[in-house]
Amino acid sequence: MRGDPFGALAPLLAAAASAPLPPVLTILGDDEWFVAEAARRVSKVFSGAFPDGEVTEYDGTGNGVKEAVADAATIALFATNRLVSLEVTDLLRTKKLTADEIDALLDEAEGAGLGAAPGAPSEPRVLDRLARKARGLARDAGALVEGDPAETARKLTGRVKRSDRAPELAQLLSIPVDDGEASETALGRLLDYVLRARAGDNVLLLRAISPDPDHAALAELRRSPLARLFAADDAARRDRLHALGLERVIERGKSAEADVFETLTERGRLTARAFLSELDRLVDTAAGPRVTAEAAARLVADERKEYGSDFVDAVARKKFLDALRIAERLFAADDFTAFRAFGKDAPAGPAKKGPKGEAAFFPLLGLLAGEIRRILALKAALAEPGAEPPARRADYRVFVDRVLPRLKTPRPGAAPVPVDGHPFVLHKAYLASFDWTVDDLAAALAGLAAIDRGVKTGLGSGPDLLQTWLLQRVGSGLPSGTKLDLGG
Repeated sequence: MRGDPFGALAPLLAAAASAPLPPVLTILGDDEWFVAEAARRVSKVFSGAFPDGEVTEYDGTGNGVKEAVADAATIALFATNRLVSLEVTDLLRTKKLTADEIDALLDEAEGAGLGAAPGAPSEPRVLDRLARKARGLARDAGALVEGDPAETARKLTGRVKRSDRAPELAQLLSIPVDDGEASETALGRLLDYVLRARAGDNVLLLRAISPDPDHAALAELRRSPLARLFAADDAARRDRLHALGLERVIERGKSAEADVFETLTERGRLTARAFLSELDRLVDTAAGPRVTAEAAARLVADERKEYGSDFVDAVARKKFLDALRIAERLFAADDFTAFRAFGKDAPAGPAKKGPKGEAAFFPLLGLLAGEIRRILALKAALAEPGAEPPARRADYRVFVDRVLPRLKTPRPGAAPVPVDGHPFVLHKAYLASFDWTVDDLAAALAGLAAIDRGVKTGLGSGPDLLQTWLLQRVGSGLPSGTKLDLGG
């Protein structure tokens, strides 16, 4: 079997467990899951070696670097040692502005209430974050004109041929925020610490995903223990995923046939998060203690057919154009199947036979309404007192082990929001809830109810009304200026 995918981490694990601690440890990699998991393992070893120590975490935006360096440079009042974890990906990349970045920024701001009428729903904290990001983009592109948001917006949008969006950007830049340190200042502060710090009671753990290989800062970071979690090519990526898969299956108390991992990676999906998501499905649905190659092959082969759940997943991710195309194919088919079997020994449920289009409409509408309600329930449950949602989106195992039990436990002062369903289904709804506002979800449910009434009162055909509903939302799931090709 392949070697340990975290073998390069060994020097950092040893350093994090012995005193005095090195001033800096660095993890670099080409896959965000591997980098995050490596940082978690270093933190775990540190906590085991220093039970009275503390772990803090920061990102490299705003004042994060300033606060992280201050933590690493000072003595903890209530802890013997301190590990400070800092995300520095943005600091180790040369910035080049793109039109997609401007579109994505302004589309998200519009969804958070930018330009809304007074008294209309908005999300001020989101807008503040986006205003800081906009100033950062302008500064990194050399287009920031202090005190003149209109001129800054004109210069920034002009560079990427998005001048029509200058008024929106100017409005976003006009929001008064403390945008923290400039990236150059933050990087300078970080490198100053790296050069001056000495071994002691604290350690600064830096992590970055695919930094620019020629970035000048990397030469300084190489002077301290550094782990490189990079794969040379696709074959190497497959090898490390196979090793990771074996580790995950054993951790889950199962075994797996040798061809399972090869089957999951043969399509070119070589990121750890996607690979583990599919592997977890197979483990969860395995009939016995062993994950079979047959189940993996069925999961892969099953993706060639369009299912109702594919349509629902696309809508949940706000990929409305993709959902529209899937719906067109479903409505053109002679049969309809709601769900994929995903690793079950039995084939997918029997297809619902009927006229083209009409066979799919009402089952599809019911599936979609159910998923929207589920997303709304998860979003409401996460907002209740005592939910304590994680700062970042939790992966499947963290969701099942930590987040879901808290949501299902009755809490004083919290509304009894029902959170029912298979953990895998609930995790998908949980992830989707980050992309929807409560108002969006309520409007979506109202629209689906209107479609149902429209069909039953003769206003129009089900497929036509559903496709119209999707077209009305395509703009919220696409970058501005995208041309639609709906086919013939």
